[in-house]
Amino acid sequence: MQKKISFSLIFIQTCNFIRNRITQFVLVSLTLALIHAFFNSFFDKQNLAEQIYFSQNLTNYVLFVMLTLLISIILKAISIATISNLYISDKLNLNLLLSKALSNTLKIILFYLIIGVFIFLVSFMLSIVLISLNLLLPKELIFILIFLVLLIPILILIIFCNFFFASLVEPGQNNILDSLSLSIQSSKTQWRSAILMVLIFLAFVMVFTQLAIAFDSDNFVLDTIFSFCSIFFDIFVTSFFYRLYTLANSASNSAAPSTSNDDKNKEDH
Repeated sequence: MQKKISFSLIFIQTCNFIRNRITQFVLVSLTLALIHAFFNSFFDKQNLAEQIYFSQNLTNYVLFVMLTLLISIILKAISIATISNLYISDKLNLNLLLSKALSNTLKIILFYLIIGVFIFLVSFMLSIVLISLNLLLPKELIFILIFLVLLIPILILIIFCNFFFASLVEPGQNNILDSLSLSIQSSKTQWRSAILMVLIFLAFVMVFTQLAIAFDSDNFVLDTIFSFCSIFFDIFVTSFFYRLYTLANSASNSAAPSTSNDDKNKEDH
């Protein structure tokens, strides 16, 4: 296990990897963005909110949330499968892409279930502690404690989730327990480089969210553009974490990322 890996080196290698396969990534990102925008066009969010408010029936809302989550999981699985495909070959292989995407979808669903149970248990125990402290401390101090207590675990959880998604890029079909174990190990040793990427990701999300709010979200073209940018950047982040994950676990992994095309122009060195 390599203890220190340069953030700048991994970042440059990821940029080179994306740039050398920009056509394929743009094509996949645009396709997924159109699917996402097409799905959103079926739902009138304002009308849905009014129906829930007047009927007090949360069934439609729950179905909408579950369907939205399922679509996001499928899109994430396809983007991970695309990265895996393009590490093996510079050409998109539809059969390989679909089989990998299906496997990733099942693993991501199981992963979210595990994370959901873990978050529920932690939240339950934390709520008991906060209720006890609420009797002793003023509310302002309670809010500060909540912020400080949640900030670091949230960052750790984001890093862990990204390493798990990176583990799914591996061409070999690792079982979910192996992926979880390697993701935990990578999170422990490579958190310095990972947290820089996470901070960049969070900054992008904040700026992107403000732009999305400023424009009409019901516009199909704008929705497609915003979805494309989000998906493309997400592919970049996953590619970064996969390079970091692979180099950190190079002693135990039998398959390393293919860099033959990048090395031709000495762009990865």
